[in-house]
Amino acid sequence: MIYFLYGNDTYRLKKTIDAMRKKYEDSSGMNASLYDGDYDLEKIRSCVMSLPFLADKRLVIIKNILSAKGIDGKKIAEVLDKKPNSTVIVFIEESEPDKRTVLYKRLIKENTKELDLLQGGELVKWIKAEAEKNGGQIDTREANMLAGYYGGNLWQLKNEIQKLTSYSKEITEENIEKLSVADINVKIFDLTDAITQKDRKKAFEVLGELLESGENEMYILSMIQWQVRNLALVYDLKNSSERDIALKAKMNPYAVKKTLSAARLLCHSREGGNPDEVGFNIIKNYYSLIIEAENDIKTGAKDPDVSLELLVNKLTN
Repeated sequence: MIYFLYGNDTYRLKKTIDAMRKKYEDSSGMNASLYDGDYDLEKIRSCVMSLPFLADKRLVIIKNILSAKGIDGKKIAEVLDKKPNSTVIVFIEESEPDKRTVLYKRLIKENTKELDLLQGGELVKWIKAEAEKNGGQIDTREANMLAGYYGGNLWQLKNEIQKLTSYSKEITEENIEKLSVADINVKIFDLTDAITQKDRKKAFEVLGELLESGENEMYILSMIQWQVRNLALVYDLKNSSERDIALKAKMNPYAVKKTLSAARLLCHSREGGNPDEVGFNIIKNYYSLIIEAENDIKTGAKDPDVSLELLVNKLTN
């Protein structure tokens, strides 16, 4: 059996891996192997081809190999074709994989599941279920409020829900405001506002706060990308009401409210031309610059913090 799991929801990816371990890993731990950064082909081949020791299955987990440099995807695919039925292989990619590669085209034919950040009704449903799991209760309005604060970051949401239900079994708006710190997402909204206003000083202040708080650079970049995606959705519907935008774009109402002012500001860009075309061109440029920064970080061409600083500099140019 071969599984291929990918996406930027690291919480659900980990939960899925944990479930795989529980299902296939024996108590001795002798029949489970993890490859994360060390992708020696001969070691992988040997592990995959070995029969399990005093067990029915051998579990092999391979993380982020599609984003690694110098990997011969064709040879990895050949190993998969020859593996014994007793070996279960789980490929994990904690980002969007390159769909042009030989290995991706091979893996997509297997048991594949994409786990991107939850949003909209699915995210609200998850928040409600998590509150119940912790012995608490939360209504849709308050669930939307938490979703607006933390987006699809289930790690943060889990911690906040545990904290809130420990304080009171009923999660109220008042308690959310009292106990929850809307840190990174609110700062990302502030950063987007500064970018659309070409306020470089403010943008660098917000970025500095995010970096000083200890947030991972790749996570900050993914959140910037998430907000630019929201910006594109809201910009397309900017003449509609906030309620209609939330329904049509399947976005959290709080996120719509915070994004709408930035989207409308693009209409008044100093670049001239048709406002709609200018706005969409600006957003396309944002995406291009974000992808460039992501490539620089992943390839090691630039330090992560330097890549983010250069990105913000270009976005506010």
